Amino acid sequence: MINILDFEPWWRFGAALLIGAMLGMEREFIQQKKDSPDFAGIRTFSLIALLGSVAAFLVVDYGILPIALSLGGLILLITVGYLGALLNSKKRAGITTEVAVILTFLFGVLVMGDQGKVAITLAVLTSLLLALKGRLHGVVRRMNSEDLRVTLQFALVAAVILPLLPDRTIDPLELLNPFQVWLIVVSISGIGFSGYVLMKVVGPSRGINLTGIFGGLASSTATTISFSTASRENPAMAHQYARGVVLASSMMLLRILLLVLVIYSPLLRAVSIPLVTMLVSGLGITFFLQQKNTTIANELEHSIKLTHPLKLSTAIKFGLVFAVVLIVLEFAQESFGSVGVYFASAMAGLVNMNAVALSVSQMVSQAQLDIQVASIAIVIAALMSIISKIIIIYFTGSSVLRRTVIRSFAVILFAGIFSSVFMFWLG
Repeated sequence: MINILDFEPWWRFGAALLIGAMLGMEREFIQQKKDSPDFAGIRTFSLIALLGSVAAFLVVDYGILPIALSLGGLILLITVGYLGALLNSKKRAGITTEVAVILTFLFGVLVMGDQGKVAITLAVLTSLLLALKGRLHGVVRRMNSEDLRVTLQFALVAAVILPLLPDRTIDPLELLNPFQVWLIVVSISGIGFSGYVLMKVVGPSRGINLTGIFGGLASSTATTISFSTASRENPAMAHQYARGVVLASSMMLLRILLLVLVIYSPLLRAVSIPLVTMLVSGLGITFFLQQKNTTIANELEHSIKLTHPLKLSTAIKFGLVFAVVLIVLEFAQESFGSVGVYFASAMAGLVNMNAVALSVSQMVSQAQLDIQVASIAIVIAALMSIISKIIIIYFTGSSVLRRTVIRSFAVILFAGIFSSVFMFWLG
């Protein structure tokens, strides 16, 4: 068996060269496209990344001096080149390429340490950021003051408040974790914010579909809350939001099937009939709603005025409800023991379908639970998850969204119950 450690340190030098080549290829392509003088291309960036890795390699023998001298000389060359370009050109010069050069050097340094994966990931993200210049500038130029406020508000919720919260239980019963509860708030706000951005970039109809797919794979409940609340803000798009809710719930069923497959594949056969039947029903309804609303969507695509979806009050309320249900669930499990598996699964399905699939599948794999009991528990949780979304929509959605989604979910529930009875009848 080949061990990557047998190629030390040569694979690290090779990784540094590939990082530099990737960044340099993007920069050279942009420079040729703009017919601007070459500051640094694929060869220069590759050499700069190699310079960083060599300087880091010499640290063992010479300390930090090689990195300091190399980086200082590189900054001096960049400064001279930038000033020369600035004096010889009447155009306003940016510093994007110059910053990318310094980052490439630092990526080369990181590769030689224990942060090789970090360096490669950051290099890919940097290349993507550089390549998306036109689209990013276009999005920013189309922003208004409200968009900026909402963006900063979400950054405060996700990047400032969340890391400050303790990731441990704080109550005597050891049930409430502030970090986990606020993470629910961030998820709901984040899905709503992402959907809003997608609708602005690719249009309302496509944006809702994409948000329904990815939001459903992440958290169908959070997606349902975001779309249901948005349907009140944009009544003209209630039909599209309804389609997004059904699509997100369908993706939830697909996610559960994948989780069971990964954790304990023999259990997949026991739950596949009802879950796949519900999944096919949901996708079929989504397709029907898509075809039905295509004409309406095309007419409204350019006339709809989108409002921001970041309703923190709704997200915080659901976070509190999540915490309360978590406490009730814990007491139910302690009171009923193994007999309360079905009841506990039904309760958990109201707030966290992932928790049921993960815990039950793991218990079966460790021979702590019968496979038939586990399959019934997962199906019950899936049905209760759909029912919980009906409750959410009834209290938070517009009348049009309520009618469309409740009818759609009624079909999905009937398909799930009928197929479950058929499955258990087969034994």
